[in-house]
Amino acid sequence: MAENKSISVEEAKDLILENTRVLDSTVVHLTQAKGYVLGEDIISPVNLPFFTNSAMDGYAVKSANTEKTGENKPVFLKVVGTIRAGVYPDFTIGHGEAAKVMTGAPLPKGADSVVMVEYTEEKDGIVKVKKPVTASENIRYEGEEIKKGETALDVGTEVTPASIGFMAELGIDKIKVYRKPKVALVVTGEELVGANEQLKPGKIRDTNSVTLQSAISSETAELLFFGRVKDDASDIEEKLKKALEWCDVLLITGGVSVGDYDYVKEVLDKLRVEGIFWRVSQRPGGPLYFGRSGNSLIFGLPGNPASSLVCFYEYVRPALRKMAGKKSLHLLEIEATLLNELKKQPGKTNFVRGYVEKKDDSFYVKSTGSQGSHMLKSFALSNCLIVFPKDSDRLPPGNRVKVHLLPG
Repeated sequence: MAENKSISVEEAKDLILENTRVLDSTVVHLTQAKGYVLGEDIISPVNLPFFTNSAMDGYAVKSANTEKTGENKPVFLKVVGTIRAGVYPDFTIGHGEAAKVMTGAPLPKGADSVVMVEYTEEKDGIVKVKKPVTASENIRYEGEEIKKGETALDVGTEVTPASIGFMAELGIDKIKVYRKPKVALVVTGEELVGANEQLKPGKIRDTNSVTLQSAISSETAELLFFGRVKDDASDIEEKLKKALEWCDVLLITGGVSVGDYDYVKEVLDKLRVEGIFWRVSQRPGGPLYFGRSGNSLIFGLPGNPASSLVCFYEYVRPALRKMAGKKSLHLLEIEATLLNELKKQPGKTNFVRGYVEKKDDSFYVKSTGSQGSHMLKSFALSNCLIVFPKDSDRLPPGNRVKVHLLPG
């Protein structure tokens, strides 16, 4: 069972990542690969470009024929053909000759450069060239980007639209990637009702399920919502047991504190989950539970909405990203100048919802209002979390503070 002792934010993050593994790999079609991470090196099966071609619309020439050319001293060359993209030329450029060529079209034999069309005039099969070109000018050579057998992309590279296009250009349609973590979400609380249910006295809206589902949708993860469960130990056990049979990561909100009806830790012990820690010296989100069941990770998030979301961004998200093979795990951290005073009792790290913006070459940040763990309004107005150090009790305006940027 996890110790009933608060640990520091830094200790909690280290313990989570120490217990998180990169998942096994799977094969996906290139069109479905965005956001995944490559599970193997991509080796180019071809030269790229596949053939030497023109980088411009213009005329393929021998550069030596244009050496003494100028605006007032043009050279006149015989046009022996036109080469469109997709058509391979069957002729050779000789001395005093040129071929009209389109961007991407193959370069004919004998030519070593292309004069841009802007510096030419063609009439009756003769092209007037008004500017000299050097050898290789406006030419894309076969294999200059990558050669057959070279590594195109390294294992661990995150797949983006650009890398998808690059691999498609190489003729690759399926790739090996680290699979998405399967995330099971269970929300506990007798008091919770859905958005479409009647809000009776004593009841509150279930915001955690929609908030966390939205946050998870921005990550490379597969989510299954196992629904809400009442504060009943047997119901919680049944739901968590089913979730653990399926998931890599189990998220539970509520029921991890010390109330008479907080049964989650008791049920997790019964299910033989290895508790690693419970409680972090932070606000909001102190009653955070973390454990393991085989290779599955279990996070017991606080029931208060702001606490739950802070814990997701600071602890759950890095674990999901490591499982998916990503290199950048934590929220991006920058320094900013504080615009308003912050106060608290020393002893706990505070994550203050804030808004950061750049003015000139510097970043400035301010809190976005009331910071109660049940309040989402200040979160809705924020784009960052201001890190208020554990041992500090006051941060005056003008202080430089660490800021964690929230995903867009």
